[in-house]
Amino acid sequence: MAEGFQWDDIRVFLAASRAETLTEAARSLKVSQPTVGRRLKALEGKLGTALFQRAADSLTLTEAGRALLPFAHEMERQTYDLTRALDGLAEPRGRALRVTAIGSVALFLLRSFAEIEAACAPQAIELISTGERLNLAREEADIALRMNQVPTRGELVCRKIGRIAYALYANPALADQLDLDGEKALPTARFVGYRKNPRRKSQSSWLYNFGQAGSFPLRVNELHLRFEAARRGFGVTILPCHLGDSCGDLVRVQPPIEALTEEIYLLMHESRRSQPAVRQLAEILTMAIENGQAELLGEAEVGV
Repeated sequence: MAEGFQWDDIRVFLAASRAETLTEAARSLKVSQPTVGRRLKALEGKLGTALFQRAADSLTLTEAGRALLPFAHEMERQTYDLTRALDGLAEPRGRALRVTAIGSVALFLLRSFAEIEAACAPQAIELISTGERLNLAREEADIALRMNQVPTRGELVCRKIGRIAYALYANPALADQLDLDGEKALPTARFVGYRKNPRRKSQSSWLYNFGQAGSFPLRVNELHLRFEAARRGFGVTILPCHLGDSCGDLVRVQPPIEALTEEIYLLMHESRRSQPAVRQLAEILTMAIENGQAELLGEAEVGV
């Protein structure tokens, strides 16, 4: 019944089960939607049973699909284990070493790029600035710098390497209009907000709660856009202290916000720790964060 059964069949099946639509599955696999549809039909033909119920573009696992799912997950795990074992026999030459971090941390690492580049030469560095949790087991990155909550499962090496703080910043002209001594006018100010995010303890929810008596004429998600908007005087916003304190066009209008201070963790897959290039990169990243704690926590000499 499973004649010609291959890993590529399972890869398409897993993508469809995770995405729940043909469009999303196609996007994750970087192929066309018709291709995903054909591959699924071919797989169902090999097995002689339907794996999904289809309604428009939506996909729902059938009983047979749900029965296949744990075996597919195990096959995926074994495939990645084999890939990592083969990769572990040699250095990852010929491609960039990949580091993923949120924007505020990625931006800080650029200050130490000369040291990072020298330590990792001749290999290039790919700095992936994203809040998405790239999968280290699937080799989407070699090293991840993650905040606060870190995975407790899987073959991951994890260590805390520092903290990062955030505060409210404004253009000096706007700050002069605020009652910073009494702090009475600050919550009624104009703010540069975020796209609303229900995530627990998020910066966006904190800012909307703090400034609920004020106004939010502009909302942007990208860190560099909030920075530029605040610098131009469009409103008060949250910025990482290392960025806001270093800009002469901004002043900090409150001390760092303790509720938003985050722990920085460095993670890598166990199989990567044995590779000298990745290990060297981990050490230089750790040193950059550790040596920059005064700036990251807003404790360097600045005018408040």
